[in-house]
Amino acid sequence: MSTPSSPARPSTAALGVLLASGLATAGLAVYQWMELLVVRNGGKVACSINETVNCATVWNSKFSSALHDLFGMPVAGLGVVWGMAAALLVSLLWYKRATDDWQVHAASVKVWALAGIVSVLVFAAASFEARAVCITCLGTYGLVLVYAFAAFMLLPGPRMPEQKYAMGGVAWLFIIGAPSFLVMLVPGGNTPKAGTVTRLAGTTEEQLVDNLRHLPQREAMVTAAARQKWLSAPAKDVSDLKVRVRHGSANAPMKVVEFSDVLCPHCAIFEESLEELRGAAPAEKLSIEPRVFPLVDDGCEKPGEKDSTKDIRCVGAKVQICSEDHPLYWDVRKALFANQQSLRSSDTVLSLASKVTGRSPEALRACVDSAETQAKLRDDLTYARRYNLEGTPLVLLNGRETWPSAGFILGMVVGNGDVNAPWFKALPEPPPMDDGHGH
Repeated sequence: MSTPSSPARPSTAALGVLLASGLATAGLAVYQWMELLVVRNGGKVACSINETVNCATVWNSKFSSALHDLFGMPVAGLGVVWGMAAALLVSLLWYKRATDDWQVHAASVKVWALAGIVSVLVFAAASFEARAVCITCLGTYGLVLVYAFAAFMLLPGPRMPEQKYAMGGVAWLFIIGAPSFLVMLVPGGNTPKAGTVTRLAGTTEEQLVDNLRHLPQREAMVTAAARQKWLSAPAKDVSDLKVRVRHGSANAPMKVVEFSDVLCPHCAIFEESLEELRGAAPAEKLSIEPRVFPLVDDGCEKPGEKDSTKDIRCVGAKVQICSEDHPLYWDVRKALFANQQSLRSSDTVLSLASKVTGRSPEALRACVDSAETQAKLRDDLTYARRYNLEGTPLVLLNGRETWPSAGFILGMVVGNGDVNAPWFKALPEPPPMDDGHGH
């Protein structure tokens, strides 16, 4: 008399693929998290190749920032959570595959794989919205899809888990996933958010000094790197280029000049630092002179194709020049950088500036197209090229290049230009920094 054959069990090969892809996803996410810290500290990473292939743009997007706010960790942290949980769920299935309840654990793997597929679709759509490609993110998507393929195609039984097993599988997701998430909240809480700037403002000089002495480690290292760069940088003669707009006193002992491009992500971050510096540093001690440097080959001498990247960069630069005589000039800059990822056309740029200043888009367009505005832009390009600028932001302090560090600039203000002030002596050794800019 024949007996029913026992149901197939998960093969070692299938489990091996699942475990390897889960661990690889977690490992790649850890790498991306480390690279994110470099970006948030003002450095440049290998995956930021150009404007389109630029992981920093994706990591600093509004969507990524919203997830960071919601979950208390960056998207890379969520990747670590997913990869850790994926590997643990597979390990549990491997341990239980000889028992009668192995199908419950197989269901948990499949449900987790389904969650991974949904996240890939969502993150890919967000990357498309940001108009950028993150190479390492593509690697993560590929690993998640490999995990999903193994879960649905290599594990025995129905493609989708049966209802009687699915509920138990979901329960195991919480048992495994919740601790993984809670563990990642610790480093997640210490990861700076996009646009985070050094909170140095104080009501007295004593408070400012105290804040400078107790900078968080990451900000202290950036401050140290900025100090080192400034010490080794030569000063250039730019006395022939007159100041057009300035915050603070012309006689301020500390003078910052900053060059930006309207589509540069690091410029948007440093714009927040400049806003804080304007509020934290006395106007008689610090002046801030903003200038523009659109990252185009011909310096906007020839018109670009309508609504191309060149067109947006050039119109964005010239709109700022055209707003220099307006009392809401700084608000124009803030609006442009705050809406950086929505600048899909030159009309969007003109509309934003029009809403802030009250000037009509037509009047702004006439100014943008004028020879006078082009001449002012040419002055900014001439100024920046004396420092061999290759990217933005370019930050100068008293004529010498430094990194975009609010801590270093304010430390110089508080110390009246003493680069050897006690709080600087207490800084850690500066990390090796790429000489490139963030673009």
